[in-house]
Amino acid sequence: MKTVIYGAGSIGCYIGAILYQHQINVCLLGRRRLQDEIESAGGIYLSDYEGGNDCVKDVPFITTPEVLSTADTILITLKCTAIDSAISELRQFASPSALIVCMQNGVGAVELVQQALPNHKVLTGITPFNVVQSQGARFHRATEGALHLPIHSSLMPLQQAWQAYGLGCELNENLTAIVWGKLLLNLNNAINALSNIPLKAQLEQRPYRLVLAQCQLELLAYCRDRNIELAKLTAVSPGMIPRLLKLPDWLFKLVAQKMLAIDPKARSSMWEDVQGGRKTEVEFLNGAVARLAESQGMQAPANRAITRLIKEVESGQRQSGINGKDLLKLTRTTMSGE
Repeated sequence: MKTVIYGAGSIGCYIGAILYQHQINVCLLGRRRLQDEIESAGGIYLSDYEGGNDCVKDVPFITTPEVLSTADTILITLKCTAIDSAISELRQFASPSALIVCMQNGVGAVELVQQALPNHKVLTGITPFNVVQSQGARFHRATEGALHLPIHSSLMPLQQAWQAYGLGCELNENLTAIVWGKLLLNLNNAINALSNIPLKAQLEQRPYRLVLAQCQLELLAYCRDRNIELAKLTAVSPGMIPRLLKLPDWLFKLVAQKMLAIDPKARSSMWEDVQGGRKTEVEFLNGAVARLAESQGMQAPANRAITRLIKEVESGQRQSGINGKDLLKLTRTTMSGE
């Protein structure tokens, strides 16, 4: 059985190197630039927020999509923004018998692949942690969390390999609630990108938390209206998270110690995209919340404002590094309709 990690960037290299280290027949499919960096470094270097350090050498890395034709399992770790081009290559090369697992943030990506490839088995997977590439071929897991994958015989050896390394992986019959629970948390990705400061420092400032709380409340209102369940992915239930975020700084730091137990240097993947001048996934996160709410006659002004601000940063109309008070003012201006 062969597994191809399609779109091997930070997440793909991290989880793929672990599989290779544990004798899984795996191949990374990614960009030439990254292949060159790994070759120059002499391997893929792994580290994490708990102090782990490792180096995995000779991981197969391919830059041409023809390798998809050899895969029994394809884990798509591309960004949502690359799904359209991925669909074309999957149509051309993926075997109809291959299991395809979409591991994107937000909502909407897996549905696009399912609609485009009706004869393939396309399922959802979830990566709740953040991996940042630094110093060439070093991939640092900066936050906690276990992989969530569908129950399938092809995925059980992968689960065992990740667990043997110490990376949690759960196989679930129904991932829908987890997808929505993860979306609730990922609404902070754009806020972190706009702040241009590490996640921990951002979450320690109440104005940023108030913006996030409002974005989350808009999603929770939509989910209540549509009877959508959100999984509990943190120590706090989804409905309680906005209340926790609204607490004064001193009290929040006291009661939310687990939420703040992250690498002080960790930043969101959207921050990486903004800094790299790449198109972000905001339309699949905050933008999706705004569209879904508006489709039901509801409003999501905070998520709409965050989406607009990210678009302005993408286009060069605005610089990131917006302080918390200014960001709160910008979202509240939108909410009041001024």
